[in-house]
Amino acid sequence: MSDFIGRYLNKVDKKGRVSVPASWRPKLIGENFSGIIAQSSLVEKTIDAFPKQYLEILQSRLDENDPLLENNEYESTIIFGGSVLSFDNEGRVVLPDLYKNEAGINNEALFVGMGRRFRIWDPVIFDKYFDKAKAYMDKRRK
Repeated sequence: MSDFIGRYLNKVDKKGRVSVPASWRPKLIGENFSGIIAQSSLVEKTIDAFPKQYLEILQSRLDENDPLLENNEYESTIIFGGSVLSFDNEGRVVLPDLYKNEAGINNEALFVGMGRRFRIWDPVIFDKYFDKAKAYMDKRRK
């Protein structure tokens, strides 16, 4: 099921708080945790974000295999290198300075759905990425 679709542009305040899209929040609110799991992306200049359930799927995969094996490195990095960003009363999370700096996020954050997870981008960087992705798709169609 695709829980996170669409694009949403939100302001980042001086304290680094940003509202998670309201339509996504019900999928991110659980019995014991309300918020997101986040980390700097390993492949793009963005923040990768996940619901807690996605993290539990990755942990189950690691429980079945050695987390130090190279083919499990991505899952291990998310679990060992990620941060828990809890919602405040208004559905906002505080983006850590490290993540904001690595993703180039300043005053605005663009939430981009990717099905079961999403990314948080600087809108200008996303536009460049999206142009590159469209050019790649155009090339594949030919």
